[in-house]
Amino acid sequence: MPKDSENNSGAEEYVGIDVELEAPLDPDQEKNLRGELGKIDPHALDSCAIDPKKISVCYDPTRTSKHEILQLIRQVGGQPQDVEIAVSPLL
Repeated sequence: MPKDSENNSGAEEYVGIDVELEAPLDPDQEKNLRGELGKIDPHALDSCAIDPKKISVCYDPTRTSKHEILQLIRQVGGQPQDVEIAVSPLL
């Protein structure tokens, strides 16, 4: 078995979450959110885009959850207003 495949969860499918915020994140909140997301299992996140009013994360649902991501956003001071989930048709 190749070394890279040892770290795969087996799901091979990711879930996308788009979170619109009530108020924009300030630079410190954005920096803190990046730091907190970096503490999650490095194989759990496929991609992450953080804009002041919108956060988009593509994650492996077998390694982290929507709840954990939303909790991290709240922990740094972000207030989710609208949350959209794009689930893989295979999940």
